[in-house]
Amino acid sequence: MWLSQLRLVNFRNFRALRLEPQPGVLLFSGHNGQGKTNLLESVYVLATTRSPRTSVERELLSWRAPEDADLAAVTPPFARLEARVRRLSGETHLELTFEGERSGNANGPGAVTRDIKVNGLATRAAGLVGQLPVVYFSPADVDLAGGSPSGRRQYLNLANSQASPSHLRALQRYNRVLLQRNQVLRLVRERRQLATALEPWTEQMVSWGAQILHQRLTMLREMNARIADIFRDLAGSTEGLEVVYRSTVCETPHDPESVAALQQAYKRQQTSIATREIEQAVSLVGPHRDDFTFVLDGVDLNTYGSRGQQRLAVLALKLAEADWMRAAIGEIPVVLLDDVLSELDPQRRAYVLQRVAEPEPSRTRQVWITTTETDLLAADSALATAQHYTIEAGQVHAVSMRE
Repeated sequence: MWLSQLRLVNFRNFRALRLEPQPGVLLFSGHNGQGKTNLLESVYVLATTRSPRTSVERELLSWRAPEDADLAAVTPPFARLEARVRRLSGETHLELTFEGERSGNANGPGAVTRDIKVNGLATRAAGLVGQLPVVYFSPADVDLAGGSPSGRRQYLNLANSQASPSHLRALQRYNRVLLQRNQVLRLVRERRQLATALEPWTEQMVSWGAQILHQRLTMLREMNARIADIFRDLAGSTEGLEVVYRSTVCETPHDPESVAALQQAYKRQQTSIATREIEQAVSLVGPHRDDFTFVLDGVDLNTYGSRGQQRLAVLALKLAEADWMRAAIGEIPVVLLDDVLSELDPQRRAYVLQRVAEPEPSRTRQVWITTTETDLLAADSALATAQHYTIEAGQVHAVSMRE
């Protein structure tokens, strides 16, 4: 699987870009602030409809006004992203358009609307996610180990949604039910509704939540089968790394139980705290309250790990994710490494490149790498045949295409 074409219009600092990369390794070099991270961000947005850097979609639109002042007065700000994706099933055309209100709005910047098309047909996010599976890693991802639980939950949601359309549907339905259930909880607390009004919402919450939980546990079981060896190779140690899921539903088993068994555990736990949920008017049990932690030889790295240990743990997680996703979808996902290699010593850098970039017979892969260090090409044999581009002020130029 690979991107055969990427087109950007008014995305971040890219006024207009058309890129037609080939399979293999793509190396984008340049000074800080030129657009390297923006480029990888655009691919991630096309894959997931979300930015890995911001939840404010207006930030994705170019901040540069059109040169024609009259045109700027009548044309609302917008950004368009397009990609052609080659997969075993054929070629798919993806398109996202973000459009904001004109800057003349007296109330300040207005809402941004989003249009999504797959092969020219309008669709929702569920129709796009999974068309371009990617694994993205940047230095900021170290917060998966030391940051908030919400970031880790979002990571699980996006990774599983790319690999499983049924998971994405369950997640969307769960979130809608959760919103409605919390509203009913407030009404029950205010004695404007009977507690029995919660029953249909609780039943749906348990049904969809158990499916989400089962998918997460299955994913982490398969990731844990890989991550310990990857971490040992990265760290050069014998310590064992494990990702431990912290469930509010049940004592988390190493091997996920059936969906039906998880539903029963969910019901028992929810029943035991039903009174407290009404008092607080919030749903206290379910995937929306769960978390996971990195455990290294019994030590919780989220709390006690050094920054270096956390960085290697998250890098090991991402490498294991690429292997897991490949097994889940039957194709190699596109890998996006944003300024990651420069933080690694030569031995670890060579190991990462070997895992994500080594060619395989009858397998097509594509790896996008950004760096400020142009000497990486000479330092690593795995990059000797890379497609090399430079980025300066939103302009991308091909340097070499070596066979």
